[in-house]
Amino acid sequence: MKILDVEIDFDLFDADQVEKFEIEAKKVLEASKTTKIEDLSFSEALRAECQIVEDFFDNVFGRGISDKLFKGKKNLTEHIKAFEEIVSEKARKQTELEATLNKYLPNRDSRKKK
Repeated sequence: MKILDVEIDFDLFDADQVEKFEIEAKKVLEASKTTKIEDLSFSEALRAECQIVEDFFDNVFGRGISDKLFKGKKNLTEHIKAFEEIVSEKARKQTELEATLNKYLPNRDSRKKK
């Protein structure tokens, strides 16, 4: 899978990897809510939000991946773009899996009607 044109080894059909993803994604939401932006300058707020996203990537994909993705820059737009890419890919894979499973596990209601 590619995030910001960086190849990342991650299998969104691997339950253990997805579990780590889900745990860390919740941490992103919690950290964003608890960061007291109003107490920070604008630049400090940007850095704090970027750090939250970098921690997510490093915790899910391994230390150092955020350096490869963001090249040391603290651009919140790029950080959000990367986070949105991975969240969108997870949602796409989840939909793909559900469609596949629905082919083989027919709806109980339709079976009852027969």
